Amino acid sequence: MKRARLLPGLALIVLAALAPVSCSSDEQAANGDPVAGKRLFAAQGCDGCHTFKAAGSKGTVGPDLDDASPNPRRVLAQLRKPGGIMPSFADKLSDDEKADLAAFVGAGNASGKAVAEPFAPDDKRLADCRDGNTECLEQAFGNLVFNDGPKPALDRLQSMMTSDAAVAGDCHRIAHRMGSAALARFKDKVAPAFVAGSAVCASGYYHGIVERAFLGQPTARLAVVARQLCSDPQITEQRFLFYQCIHGLGHGLMIYTGYDLPGSLKICDDLRTGFDRVSCTGGVFMENFNSSYGVTSKYLRKTDPIYPCNSVVERHKLYCYLLVTANLLRVTNYDQAKTADLCRRSEKPWVKTCFESFGRDVSGIAGKSASKALAGCRLAEANEGDCLYGVAREIVNADAEGERGGRLCARAPARHRAYCYEGVGSVLAALEPIEQALTARCRKVSGRHARSCLRGAGLVS
Repeated sequence: MKRARLLPGLALIVLAALAPVSCSSDEQAANGDPVAGKRLFAAQGCDGCHTFKAAGSKGTVGPDLDDASPNPRRVLAQLRKPGGIMPSFADKLSDDEKADLAAFVGAGNASGKAVAEPFAPDDKRLADCRDGNTECLEQAFGNLVFNDGPKPALDRLQSMMTSDAAVAGDCHRIAHRMGSAALARFKDKVAPAFVAGSAVCASGYYHGIVERAFLGQPTARLAVVARQLCSDPQITEQRFLFYQCIHGLGHGLMIYTGYDLPGSLKICDDLRTGFDRVSCTGGVFMENFNSSYGVTSKYLRKTDPIYPCNSVVERHKLYCYLLVTANLLRVTNYDQAKTADLCRRSEKPWVKTCFESFGRDVSGIAGKSASKALAGCRLAEANEGDCLYGVAREIVNADAEGERGGRLCARAPARHRAYCYEGVGSVLAALEPIEQALTARCRKVSGRHARSCLRGAGLVS
């Protein structure tokens, strides 16, 4: 689509009282690109005039757009024929630019109620958070990213996790805020924010980027935006980053839509490939079971802790069961033995998958203690091997390397070691796209069980 050069210094003032519009206005407003509109809103100085959460703006010259909540066609009409103190945009913006602005500004009336808001930097520093206040820590780490860049900030997070219990306990949410700050630092450009990050704290940084990238997008455009967000070659050329981006879409959709599980799954289903669709649904279910913002999803039932896994369509069951124990543990007050008993009540074809999920959570509870992880998996009894497979995968995913996972598998019962090393290889394959380098990494971390690692990586049968 051809676009005119953006004009600097324009101020957008949208009045709540807007005139009726035609069907042709409906069509053009619907075709606007809210991603481009969000950039245009900032570039033209609209944020200096209006309060609008989707843009992170707090201007007071014009109406509060969150309160006015105009739909896209009304915004487009106002841009074409302004009234009152509204400046004229008839000859200053192209038709495409007007449609883009309308799509973005009008999104607040057409979308779900997002849980997260854009990052707003302030003067809070880590030295101000000595009392362990989590909101203070999240904002201070976000400020560090915004001012100094993601790498030094993430390195600082990694370092403080070992010495500060408050940081360690809240690290995933801290990383989420850091991701949102990176998106703000890079002016809403997802790819450079991704490339500058890391997978520390269960990839919370990546999730934080994607969830904020949806803000301001109309519901009707979410599927289109979802496909666009992870399409940059800087992301697609690195398999691990691409997975994190697609998985993060699931988190972002749930957070943006106010935890609309069916709606989020439908958008995942509209993605291009099977890999995209499954990875996205994984993020949806993870957010449903274990909210990044302490929200209790309405798609949970106290009387049926396996729900919604036993109700979703077959194609969604895999990732639902791979994550269900986050809810089972909460229901059992983190009693691992009782959680294992609940896994055995899963639909018969999915018991094995539930215990892989159990292993993922056992790993999280055990921290870096291999002994605790091995003890937790013994509670799985006949499914101990499935649990160990899940532990191995989670360790490699958390570390973004295979050494600690290999050491865990070396200590596993002999009958389960091969399967454990397959778990290591399955995640290493996502981290290392070059076959020769992947083979070398499997051999390094798995020793004489290298073939099992390679089998998990899909290099041998």
